[in-house]
Order: sequence, then structure tokens, then C-alpha cells
Amino acid sequence: MTDRYAVVWARTAAESRKMGSLVATGREMRFSYTPEFLEQGQNIPGLSLMLPSRLWRERPFVHQSTEILPLLPRLMALIPGRNANNIQRRLYTSLLAKRSNPPAQGFETEWELLMLTGHNGIGHVDVFPDDRAALENYADTDAPKKRVGSRSEFWKFLKEGTSQDFNDEAIDIMRLIGPTPSVGGQIPKLLVAIPDQDAWDGSLAEPGTREIDGIPYVDVVMKVEDPQYHGLAALEALCLDLHRELGFEVPRHWRASIDGLSVLAVERFDRTPIGGPRAMESFFSVYATGQQQVRTMTDAEVEGVGLMLLKLAEIADIDPAVARLEVYRRFVMALLTGNGDLHLENLAFLDGPEKIQISPVFDPTPMRAWDRHDLISALPFYIDVQHGLGHSVSRVGESFGLTRAAAADILHELMAATRNYPERVLALTDVPEMNRKNLATRVKSLRARMAGEGGK
Repeated sequence: MTDRYAVVWARTAAESRKMGSLVATGREMRFSYTPEFLEQGQNIPGLSLMLPSRLWRERPFVHQSTEILPLLPRLMALIPGRNANNIQRRLYTSLLAKRSNPPAQGFETEWELLMLTGHNGIGHVDVFPDDRAALENYADTDAPKKRVGSRSEFWKFLKEGTSQDFNDEAIDIMRLIGPTPSVGGQIPKLLVAIPDQDAWDGSLAEPGTREIDGIPYVDVVMKVEDPQYHGLAALEALCLDLHRELGFEVPRHWRASIDGLSVLAVERFDRTPIGGPRAMESFFSVYATGQQQVRTMTDAEVEGVGLMLLKLAEIADIDPAVARLEVYRRFVMALLTGNGDLHLENLAFLDGPEKIQISPVFDPTPMRAWDRHDLISALPFYIDVQHGLGHSVSRVGESFGLTRAAAADILHELMAATRNYPERVLALTDVPEMNRKNLATRVKSLRARMAGEGGK
């Protein structure tokens, strides 16, 4: 195949700036910072925490393309994931299929998806075919925003679109909210804006909308419950509430039932209060950029995550002690709530190049409520069968800079604070009884295994 070229821009609240250029050959992808960004963009986050412009300078970063990761890890987050439930991937592959010369499956399709959806998404990184397309995109930010009502054809489309192929009418309806990339997970998710009010009636607008008819709007990730995961929105809302009660930083969220669809909207934390972009990068992107052998979101051990945070502090402005404590507490909470899906894409960094921090809690859904997801932890960790699970979890804390006694204290503190969690799960009447009982039983069993001194 012929070489392909694209440009990378950094979206900022003040003025968007060209960051670098991309060259893709099919076998590899190369990224280089522009001289102008190296000179004037020192205060703007670069492409990845692993590629700080102040250290990387003019050197090109070369990514060896594979079937799993055809693009740079950071850029894979900008395209709709290969998930059967990903509404936008199905939408845009339908659009690509209508071309007179549609791209071949594999790298060509992923590249064309990047050109279509690689901008105006999560974080501050935008990808365009060329600078002209970038400038046109940023010049369009003042265009009037569209409002979609709670009883519009859009909601009917969402309800049917989770299980049907797209037709021309559906594609036109979807365009109401613009080319917004979705994010991964077990249920369809879209980036939209909703009225910034206590209650939500299902009205929405395209992302970036700040106000319509005098009503303020806020950017959210909107999650549409899939029939095979009935009750998931209620369970995630419960776990968001629980984390907030225990002092974790948690985004605001809204629930609604619209035309038979259960929907959860979670406020985006990759935006400032006035709508400006904040850099956001998943743990997976950082891992896969720095280690070629990491190719999926579960290709790491929990203990390795603690060590990664320590090593990252050597090149990034992050407080390793604060970050490691936060992630260890989230790991323990995932175990205690039945969230066996805490993987490298469900942990992320915010901001940079200065004062990088761990993002607020997101996607804490207790997936062990479903038999197919009955996994203690998506990321493996060493379990000492002789000394028990509590001892093993406390020992994991040592990889996060804690003494075993301090880690055991955290474990016991969080166990005490979540002791009524199984009862709260059982009280969720909008979750099927079987799933409620499955989750409560599995959590109680794990708590019993972790009881004791925990190696203190």
C-alpha cells in the first residue's frame, strides 16, 4: 500500500495548535513533533505521557503495526472500538462501505475511521487528513448547536440501532449529534451534551454545547443500556454513589428511562467547567506506548501497575505516592464491589505536562452480576493459596509503595465501609433478581475469603 499522511493537533481552550505529523506505511506508523510545537508548546501536553516533547524532541516515534494495534496506542482511543455494540463503529463502517472504493478490512479501515472520527473526542488530541481540515474544524466551533428532544426519532433509532443494521434514514438521524466518537465497554456509549439541571428528561445536544435557549448544557458520556445487560445502569449508578460516599473523586451522573431505554449520563471530566479540553490518556495507552509486548487492556499484572506509576514519575510530573495509593484503593474497591472489569482502559491520567493526576472514577460497574463476566479481577495478581486472599491483596499493596500493614488497614477500612453493599444491591428493583442475587452472593463469598488479618 502507499504511504498515508495525517496531522495531529492539540485542542486547547485558548488556541488549538498543530502538534505533529503522522506517516503510516501499513507495517509501521511514525509520529514526529513539529519544530513550532517544540518551541512554543512546552506548556501543552504532548501525544502521550511516554512521549513528552521536552524529552522526545525531533526524534520520530515508530510504532510497529499489528492486527490488534494497527495504529499508535494513543490514537486507537480516537476511533470506535471493535465491539459489536459500538453504535458509531457500525455507523461509520456503513458510511465507508457506501464509498465507490471502500477500504479493505484491517489497517485501511482503521485509518479511514481515524480520519472520520479522530477529532472532537475524549481528551485534547485531534487527528485530521491535513491542516486545512483542522482549521475548518476549529473555525466551526461557533456554529449553532442542535437540540434533540426526548421523544425524537433519535431515541427510536438508538433503541433499534443496538440490534439492527443502519439504513440511510438512521444515518441521517445519527448525524444530528455530529461525528462524535464513542468509547468502549459492554454497552453503547455516545458523547453528547445534556441540560445542566438536577433532573434529566432525555433532551440532548451535540457535544460542546454550552447553552440553548438560556439553559446551560454540560458534556457527558451517555450510556445506553443493552437488553442483554438489563440493570447495568442502576448497578453502575450505585457504585458511583458508593465511591463518592467513601471519598473518591466521582463525576456527576444522571439516570433516565426514555422510550423504554434505560440511560445513564456521566459528566465528562476531560473538560473544564467552561468546556475547555483536558488531556486524558488511559493506562493502556501509556503501557502499550512504552512496552511493545503490551497489546490488550489486560496485558499487565496489578503489581506491575504500581511499578509503572513509579517509573512514570521519572519522566512525568506526577506524585507517585498519591497516584499509587489512589489506584490501590480502587483495586480493593473493585474486588469488594464485584467489578471484575477494572482493566487498563478503565484507569486514566489527566492533564499535563505539569501536575498530572489520576482521573476520577469511571466505569465502576460490578460486572460479576453476569455469569459471563464472573471474574475476580481483569488484571491478574498473585494469590498465595497458603495464606489466603486477604494476605495476598495486602501484599499487592507493597507494589504500590505501602507497607503490608498499611495495605491491610486500607483493606479492612474499605471492607467495613462497604459491609451493607450486598443489601444495597439486592434492593435495586430495576435489576433482574437473578443478577442481584448473583452479585450479592459472589461479593459475600469474596468478603469471607478476605476476612482476617490480611497479613497485617
